[in-house]
Amino acid sequence: MTIRFLDPIEVEGTRTSINNDPEFRLAAKFFSKDILLVFGESQSIVRVRDGKVEEILLNPAPLDPWSFYVKASTESWEKFLRPQPPPFYNGLFPAMMRQTFEVGGDLESAFAHFWAVTRILDIIREIQNK
Repeated sequence: MTIRFLDPIEVEGTRTSINNDPEFRLAAKFFSKDILLVFGESQSIVRVRDGKVEEILLNPAPLDPWSFYVKASTESWEKFLRPQPPPFYNGLFPAMMRQTFEVGGDLESAFAHFWAVTRILDIIREIQNK
């Protein structure tokens, strides 16, 4: 499975989809952080400023800053991104409890903005299944 979110052609469309989502805009009103998403060996940084995704940086350099990360194996992401994910892959919290997804870094920020982060992941799932 190719993860469409990691395709350079899809990046701008993904950013636009997230920014145009009313639920994300509400959840991210005071959100200004950088999220490192780790898809197996692939990485991206989603830079959010004042509730808007300013940039999605694919394959960041090792010293590119980030606030917190969401990390999982490629196999776990593939399950999570299915149109109808199996049990424990239907959301970030159950995937974390099952220990197939890991959240780390500035945990206070990650959980303060958990709704916005989960909405980003839901939108990535929607884009994956278009």
